[in-house]
Amino acid sequence: MTIYAWTTYDDELDEKAIIIGVGGSDASMIAMGLSYVEPGADIYWFSNINHRGYFVEGSEHGFTVSQALLRAEELRLEMGYSRVVITIQERGMWRDEWGALAEREGLS
Repeated sequence: MTIYAWTTYDDELDEKAIIIGVGGSDASMIAMGLSYVEPGADIYWFSNINHRGYFVEGSEHGFTVSQALLRAEELRLEMGYSRVVITIQERGMWRDEWGALAEREGLS
């Protein structure tokens, strides 16, 4: 099972990774009375030159988290990026069925 590095800090990014952004309704939103929204995911990557070629920055949107994990791994293999990492709105949104997050927060 893959263990994903993760962060809740939007400004912490890994330019050599495929990045999955996970968002939805967090605990504070629900406490304020907002409706629950199932977590969704988008995929991002920075421009990169590696053994597979040159890749322009890009993104793909509108995935379930499970779909995003599969697609991000495909992109990682196709484009030669080092890993898949997770940016998540709140740690509590993550579900074990999606895989494991590293014990400690941080992408380094």
